[in-house]
Amino acid sequence: MAYIFEAQNLTKYFGANCIFEDLSFCLESGEKASLIGANGIGKTTLMNCLMGKESLDEGSIRLETGISIGYLEQIPAFSEDTTLIGIVMEVFSDIFAQRKRLAELEAIMSHASEESLEKALRQYGALRDAYERAGGFVCEAQTRKVLAGLGFKEADFERPFSGFSGGEKTRISLARILVRDHSILFLDEPTNHLDLDSIEWLENYIKAYRGAVLVISHDRYFLDQVTQTTFSFENRHIKRYKGNYSAFMVQKAQEDEALAHAYDKQQREIEKTEEYILKNKAGIKSKQARGRQTRLNRLERIEKPQEQLRFNMGNSNIHSRTGEKVLYLDKISFSFPDRPLFSNLEEEIRYTERVALLGPNGMGKTTLLKIILGQIQPQQGNVRFGARVKPAYFDQEHSNLNPEKTVMDEILDNYDLTIEEAKSLLARFLFRDDDLAKTIGSLSGGEQGRLSLLKLTLEKGNFLILDEPTNHLDINSRGAIEKYLQNYPGTLLMVSHDRFFVDAVADRILELDKGQLTSYIGNYSDYKQKKAELAKLKANQAEIQIQKKGSEVQTDKENRKNRSNERIVKAKLRDQVQTLEKEIQGLEQRLDEVTQELANPETYQNVDFELQQKLSKELEDIQIRLPQAYDEWTETISQLETL
Repeated sequence: MAYIFEAQNLTKYFGANCIFEDLSFCLESGEKASLIGANGIGKTTLMNCLMGKESLDEGSIRLETGISIGYLEQIPAFSEDTTLIGIVMEVFSDIFAQRKRLAELEAIMSHASEESLEKALRQYGALRDAYERAGGFVCEAQTRKVLAGLGFKEADFERPFSGFSGGEKTRISLARILVRDHSILFLDEPTNHLDLDSIEWLENYIKAYRGAVLVISHDRYFLDQVTQTTFSFENRHIKRYKGNYSAFMVQKAQEDEALAHAYDKQQREIEKTEEYILKNKAGIKSKQARGRQTRLNRLERIEKPQEQLRFNMGNSNIHSRTGEKVLYLDKISFSFPDRPLFSNLEEEIRYTERVALLGPNGMGKTTLLKIILGQIQPQQGNVRFGARVKPAYFDQEHSNLNPEKTVMDEILDNYDLTIEEAKSLLARFLFRDDDLAKTIGSLSGGEQGRLSLLKLTLEKGNFLILDEPTNHLDINSRGAIEKYLQNYPGTLLMVSHDRFFVDAVADRILELDKGQLTSYIGNYSDYKQKKAELAKLKANQAEIQIQKKGSEVQTDKENRKNRSNERIVKAKLRDQVQTLEKEIQGLEQRLDEVTQELANPETYQNVDFELQQKLSKELEDIQIRLPQAYDEWTETISQLETL
């Protein structure tokens, strides 16, 4: 198999800290691969080195001739009034230059001499072929397609750059990559800031993409959908696994189990051999002991499997049990000055339900959570909690953390714990040693998320309200949250774009869309299946309506056609009547003239036999044709009267 991209013996240090060493991997044409590993291990650093944004200490990168790479970049500086469509179309500057040159050549050819025309035609043909290969004829349509897929509306296309949020600007940067047809795409967390519809659009886009893709993502559902190869980044090296994320997890578990078994077996053999050597090195079997020592010295030792530090949320505890009814929304309505969010929402959540609130971005999911928590007042309606309900809230913005405090002080100042108890708890959430003295403001998003989750468990609430709890967390940490929530004895209400997480935890989906809530029993997969069934049913009903309407339209068309045909026939008959009447009138007039001429004595005095014969023949013809014309006129009148 030919490789279009090869990284060979890459090494990178930050000071004395080795990020990766003697690392090698390659990509095949059209291959869709993921790069996975724990947070902080150096995945983004590696990708930056692959793209040339950071330097390597050792190693080389080889690209097949003509290969182009697209990667998620920092958007260049634009003036504040530059529009969305202008920012994305800017990546086609080479195509626009070709388009301009084509227009110039067309102008030259319009009044060129025969000699110069041939040269201009050759230039024009070659340039037009290059223009077509680069996507010149479809670049505007491709841009609109990608922007729509990433959740931008037609009205957004002419909005100035300054009016977009940070998340929207990240989507704009992603659009700038996707509109061009690159040989390889390097994508670092491409699903961040996308709603579910946009993520699913991106999945379909990448699956249909002809080039190769290397993606860093913590979205396991996304990785399962789009990848066929998994690169596991661990212990400063990369190992290739065939298959998507779920296939990798099965292979990795089997591999780890086999390695642990082989290590234990070898250690038992080594221990047994060392005992034999120690027992017999001075006796009659000393020769055998020395031989075994030689073999032992030459033995290739299996390295002890390293136990990774794992995020552990511990056991689920709640303050007390609630009643059967945990939450009731009574005709809740809320609007912003420029647009309504939802109206007359009614819903009930019961004890031990695990409810996921899903819907497109901007529909008001986080606003609804804040209304439930009393942080925002609804403009209409009431929120009622059941008996003994104690909510505990995870805020994706981590507003419950004081950025000025240290990690240790944040826990000690808010909970009745000893220093040792706090250290033990923080260690389970991967805060150890120097981490305890870090200020919260200096922590990464993932670290702040883990600290917020620790505080959530210490609240011992019996109704957890979670707003994007897996944001910024690595895959292992997400698995720890899933395990904790699966065993949680209380009630859950969560907002999340992590479909793998929702699949593992939720037993009911509430979809908030276009101002209304719709309930679906089951997890995310059940929800998608039900949505697909409803969409199919709706499509079938629409098809029936179309067929019915088509039948009605066809009948109407036939009626109109019949009426039209009738009008045409009538018009033709009227024309025929008029023609016959003119003919009859002409025949009668000519009959009188011929009769008079034949009765005139002068006709015979001149002895003009030819004239006499001609008049006689004409008289005979008129006498034959005139009755026929009358009959035809009568028949035509009769037909006209029947229509």
